[in-house]
Amino acid sequence: MNESVRLGQLALNVLSRWSVKPLSPKAESGMHYLTIGGRTHWLMLRESMFSLYWSWKKLPSITVVSDGSWSAADFYPVFSWWPGKINVLSREEIIAQADAAGEGELARYAEASGWGLKVASIVLLARREPVLFVDADILWFKDPADLLGPSDCWGKPRGVRESNCYQHREMALRFCPKVLEPPFINGGILALHGEFLTAELLRAMVREALADPKDGTFEQTIIASAVKIGGELFPEKLSLVEFDDVDRFRSRSMKSEGYYSRHYVNWMRHVLYRDALRLRFHFFRWADSKGRPESASQLAGASSSAGGQNE
Repeated sequence: MNESVRLGQLALNVLSRWSVKPLSPKAESGMHYLTIGGRTHWLMLRESMFSLYWSWKKLPSITVVSDGSWSAADFYPVFSWWPGKINVLSREEIIAQADAAGEGELARYAEASGWGLKVASIVLLARREPVLFVDADILWFKDPADLLGPSDCWGKPRGVRESNCYQHREMALRFCPKVLEPPFINGGILALHGEFLTAELLRAMVREALADPKDGTFEQTIIASAVKIGGELFPEKLSLVEFDDVDRFRSRSMKSEGYYSRHYVNWMRHVLYRDALRLRFHFFRWADSKGRPESASQLAGASSSAGGQNE
């Protein structure tokens, strides 16, 4: 392992043994924040939510969809430090919602893979209310409220751009060739209230994805198509999706570069833990300067009831 990866592993080990004590309440924004979490990703999700608390002035209501590896009873003790309510939905509940809506293909996609569960969760929940979907491997550094705008204006899907193209080429050529042209779309953050795609197009794309539901490029192409066909891009600074610092030690400052968040895709997870550990110490300095009770001595301690599991 190179220096960057070794330091990331060290940060992961420190964080996995560093519990979070209950945090002080904040005002509620009324926004609905949706993410997906599994037992093996508990630490990544915890640090993502901690960064949200640290950087957002007002807190959204949070829904976490379980991939089936843990129940609400397993989840709540690990995240009892969060000062607001967290709604945990099971995979079975999302499948049942899809079936009830007459979305048989979507139900099978959600059952077959995490990628399908993500698409189904976004589609179904966004029909009922404005939803900001955020992957669990994203850290927040600034409050994005101004960039997101009022949720009553989220009538079409909005996504974030990335520098490379990770779509399924054959699917894209059949349904939306524009996704193969820059600016490319990343599926890590999506805001929507309403229909994701037309019923016919969504059904056709999901049916094709069912041929290999564990291929994540299908999910990426479906989301990118929704943004390209009927949506728009967020301002570029909402999220950095770039990884020039993966194979070498480099410390980038999202605040000085003007980014509100960063998406740490698979090969960047060691950088996520390095940055998450820095955020912890930044939070302590901020809390101490404000006279808040969340001092370093109060937040540090034994690992949470997740048992110190690593990813």
